[in-house]
Amino acid sequence: MLSWILAAAAALLLVAVVLLIRRLEPPDVKLTSVRPGQLSAGEQRLHVGLRVQNPNAIPLPVLAMTYRLWLEEQPIAAGDGMLHRRVPARGAADMEVMVSSDARHLARTLPKLALKPQPWRYRLEGSIAILPRLQLGYRHQGKIDLKGLLRLAASLR
Repeated sequence: MLSWILAAAAALLLVAVVLLIRRLEPPDVKLTSVRPGQLSAGEQRLHVGLRVQNPNAIPLPVLAMTYRLWLEEQPIAAGDGMLHRRVPARGAADMEVMVSSDARHLARTLPKLALKPQPWRYRLEGSIAILPRLQLGYRHQGKIDLKGLLRLAASLR
């Protein structure tokens, strides 16, 4: 009898969690800083600051993230990592992640970008793992100029 009650309670809890998760809105993830990191074997590592805003009425656990960054629709960097952070309900949290880029690709892309009119369009997208097998996608588009990029690069020194 007790095992039946525990099984029923577990099933109800699972249904409640699934219903809650379906109602979660995706977070808004914005770029707050970019600064160069280690350069090795054709790979440029970048420290990227992100502000994760949670529009939901419950705290958002962030176990891990994936991220991809584009400038003027040119892929610049990508990465993923474990974070183990928590974003408060209807609040925000700042996070720094490491992304990798092909140094040769950057060397070809950045001079071409310098010739394009500013501000440049950027796109940041990926996913946030809130449970081991449950992810929320995010996508943010914005504009940034060279002064803004330099400001971002200097922001975490």
